[in-house]
Amino acid sequence: MLKKTLYTCLLTLLASNTAYAIVSMEGLHTGTPKEGFSGNIELTLSYTSGNTEKEDYALGSRLQWHQDKITDYLLLRGAYGESGGVKSTENSFIHGRHIYQFRPRLAIEGYLQGEQDTFARLEFRGLAGGGARYTLYQQENIGVVFLGLGAYYSQERIDDSFPDGGTESLWRASSYLILKYQATPNTALLSSTYYQPALEGAADTRVLEQAAMKVKLNESLSMIVSADYRYDSEPPTGVENEDTTFTTSLSYEF
Repeated sequence: MLKKTLYTCLLTLLASNTAYAIVSMEGLHTGTPKEGFSGNIELTLSYTSGNTEKEDYALGSRLQWHQDKITDYLLLRGAYGESGGVKSTENSFIHGRHIYQFRPRLAIEGYLQGEQDTFARLEFRGLAGGGARYTLYQQENIGVVFLGLGAYYSQERIDDSFPDGGTESLWRASSYLILKYQATPNTALLSSTYYQPALEGAADTRVLEQAAMKVKLNESLSMIVSADYRYDSEPPTGVENEDTTFTTSLSYEF
């Protein structure tokens, strides 16, 4: 039965039209880290032939260290794709986070992040921020709800293929609401919503919604089906302000 399930999952991955690295943010908040060092590796592959030949490769990883009230995370993500022999996807992402569980329901966190996306004209974005995370609800074997409030300072460098290229630095407020519902012992439904308005003007706003279903195939291997929606009220010229991605991947935890 397990072999049949794994085979079906692999076919789903290979048949996917779009491949992006999925580095689940769920583990940063809703998971219960093991003592010491642990993590996961997530892989997505896609190949299409016929009228259009397209290849996509993506790899992501979450590394973590947990001891007593302190948890440190490092997220890594990269994706590359070609369509008709021409590069169509190229992006990378790194995120480091330190979480201190100040009280049973209150945690303090700080983070650093860097990323680039060739087809969003983003040569580099670096940011540093922090805030507080409050547990609104937590029930073992049922689910959790977290609310996060904070701010970060970012610097973005946009390529100069259009007049709006250059470097911009600004502060943004950052809030998030994360929900996890344990539908069955092996199936979890997840939702992460981020709202990030610029402090200099709320008209410059970014929203991210990540919804996913995670199915455990065994103690180490899981399948993740994800839908990501991103909105940027003021994107660079030539870039759409909305972006939706559907992805299926396999995750190996260690």
